[in-house]
Amino acid sequence: MKGLAVFLVVALLVIGGLYTTGVFSSTTWWGPNSADQPVAGDIMTEDKSVGTQSAQSARVELRMGAGKVNVQGGALDLMDATFLYNVPAWKPIVDYVVTNSQGALLIREPSDTHSFSTKYQYDWNIRLNSSMPIDMEVKTGAGNTVLDLSDMMVHTLIVDAGASSASIKGSPGAMTSMDVKTGVGSVNIDLTGDWKNSASVHVDGGVGSIKLVVPRNVGVTVEAKRGIGSISTPGFIQDGNTYHNAAYGSSAITLSINLNVGVGSVSITQQ
Repeated sequence: MKGLAVFLVVALLVIGGLYTTGVFSSTTWWGPNSADQPVAGDIMTEDKSVGTQSAQSARVELRMGAGKVNVQGGALDLMDATFLYNVPAWKPIVDYVVTNSQGALLIREPSDTHSFSTKYQYDWNIRLNSSMPIDMEVKTGAGNTVLDLSDMMVHTLIVDAGASSASIKGSPGAMTSMDVKTGVGSVNIDLTGDWKNSASVHVDGGVGSIKLVVPRNVGVTVEAKRGIGSISTPGFIQDGNTYHNAAYGSSAITLSINLNVGVGSVSITQQ
């Protein structure tokens, strides 16, 4: 009976995930009915830059319904971006204001969000300033999110990936907190690097795998809660639902990781 109950829970969660992504119904919870979707046209490319306007720090928010988001450092201004899309009405809106030396940059989809489909091209390729302190929030519905913050000064990061797969490299030079949430999809997080501060990392996954790579020479403690699935932590010492590496307790810097996954595997490795 216990085995049957586990099977039924897994089946219900998987079916729920498929309905969420519109596999059965051709609709999604974050967008209109597929019959209302616009016709895809030729791919348009737009380059957009935003200067700092004397801001000393910035808050950056990205809000996309469905598509691909790629963020990395290296911009001479606050932002240098290239947007690709094949529906004119989906031209991204970029808003920027500076208040008391802090900039607020918002990049958003202009209309009601749409369902993810191969007939649409909607790519945001964004480069941000590598030396400015940044707090970042990213919210996507479906698609693919890649954030390489390794050479940036991102202090805090919030990611709500919906049904997107997400690949994230932390910002060890400045980061103090990371909060990642995904409903259906895989999450890959790379926390290696020369960390300057202790940081807290929270990852909440519904259905899908979670893979983390952490530095071997920094103290790491993990509190893992999972519904159905496996956890792999080679080189870690386990105490119930808590795991820590050999450097924990002796390192001046600690990465405190909290994992909560419903259905799926968890893998934590060291480099």
